[in-house]
Amino acid sequence: MSERERGPDVASAGPPRAPSLATRLFSVWMRHARVYSDSLLANATPAVLEPLFLLLAVGFGVGRYIEAEFNGLPYQEFMAAGILGMTALYTAAFEATHATFVRLRYQRAYSSMLNSPLTPRDIFVGELLWCATKGLFYTTIVAVVLTVAGAVSSPWILLAPVAGFVTSIAFGGLGFLVTSVVSNINQFQFFFTAGLTPMVFFSGLMFPVQELASPLREIAYATPMFHVIETFRMLTSGASHASVEWVWVCPFVMVASALFFGAWGVRRMETRVVG
Repeated sequence: MSERERGPDVASAGPPRAPSLATRLFSVWMRHARVYSDSLLANATPAVLEPLFLLLAVGFGVGRYIEAEFNGLPYQEFMAAGILGMTALYTAAFEATHATFVRLRYQRAYSSMLNSPLTPRDIFVGELLWCATKGLFYTTIVAVVLTVAGAVSSPWILLAPVAGFVTSIAFGGLGFLVTSVVSNINQFQFFFTAGLTPMVFFSGLMFPVQELASPLREIAYATPMFHVIETFRMLTSGASHASVEWVWVCPFVMVASALFFGAWGVRRMETRVVG
């Protein structure tokens, strides 16, 4: 029998090649996207409507009775930056806490995923990218609505989805850190009520941070959410309406926060899954 008739030597072919890193991450991302799309309307409605209701009730409602400008802006335009930051924050935080905990504890999804070529790091990097994609998606929708409502005056708003993506990585990673230590899903209430809520409301969403008394002002400057909101304010209204003169530092702090919390959160979730 000739060499061509025998065909390739299976023994010499070696073991099958593992999927590439990009393929592995995409498979995790696609898994979450397919599950999420099954109930897209129910999932998307709160994420989009809640920040818009806040803008309508406070920005346009209460704002009609406020004559003073905030950082040189009408009140509804001042709030627009915080609305965008809050959208990305809560989108990523809920996904990286409640949804991740359900997959970990109740669905046992990660155990099944580990029976494939996926590593723990693949799983949670892919999941973090899914958090960021959701943040980008909802930030885009809210940015469009804000623009139509007249709460945006800068063409830099086109970069809002990018800022939403980066913000979601930061707070998705922070959510992973919390998920890696909780033993009961109800414990997330401490994180949201005592952690994220004051961070949002004292970081420039509803009033200028520079008006806070010391040391609350300095504490606000140290939170990642302050830098997120100031970055969005540059995109919605321009740097001249920022709360601080060093506003150009804020995007770099936001990116650094995303890298730091993202890497730390993924590492902690790896440890919980394999431990």
